[in-house]
Amino acid sequence: MSGISIKSNYHSRSMDFVELYGRDSVRAAKRISNPGCYATSSQMLLAPLVNHLKPGHLPTVFGVSGYSGAGTIMEKDASGKLVTKPKVSAESLQGAIKAYALTGHIHEREAGHHLSTLAVDGTPVRVAFIPSVAPWFSGILSTISVPLKHKMSAKEVLALFEERYAGETLVRIQKGVVELKDVENQHGWAVGGFQMSVDGDRVVITGGLDNLLKGAATQCLQNLNLALGYDEYAGIPLPKSA
Repeated sequence: MSGISIKSNYHSRSMDFVELYGRDSVRAAKRISNPGCYATSSQMLLAPLVNHLKPGHLPTVFGVSGYSGAGTIMEKDASGKLVTKPKVSAESLQGAIKAYALTGHIHEREAGHHLSTLAVDGTPVRVAFIPSVAPWFSGILSTISVPLKHKMSAKEVLALFEERYAGETLVRIQKGVVELKDVENQHGWAVGGFQMSVDGDRVVITGGLDNLLKGAATQCLQNLNLALGYDEYAGIPLPKSA
């Protein structure tokens, strides 16, 4: 292996996302592109449903991230020294959430590009993604609304997720909606709150992760370990149930 990147420049070039696209390609890779934080949660929420999407209708992902996800900037302090500061702060948000990049977010394109490889009929997958930034530091909460091509029950949808993520150490499937306390400072991804529309042809599901951990550093370490021949979870604190 000659390099691993967490920059968004390379997110659409390779599928180095072990829970969805396999581990063998990462083991053999010379260059690895870590998936984006929002794109990680969006893809994990949608992957089990890719072949159940209603034709001509976009699945919608509403994502809310802590302000650390907005990145940092360099500014001079009172003494003239360059210091790193967050682009967005809790104070600037004044307790509210702020929507941004209402269309065309890079993680929208990334998620659709890679999810398309899972479609058995070869139909390109398009995703409508709306991100917002919130006054907490880290943690992403995502809610999807997905029109289905045939009616399903919540139990049937849950079974799709249980089958898709069976044996995945860093995936937790729960009944209730995912809250910030479920993902903040955690190394895995959580999904829950499976609820059907009255007609049974649309499902709403919540998911989440820590954007600095499973959305970045933890996933990077998984890929690095595999590429170097180590145990995938070496150096990663695992859930007690793992």
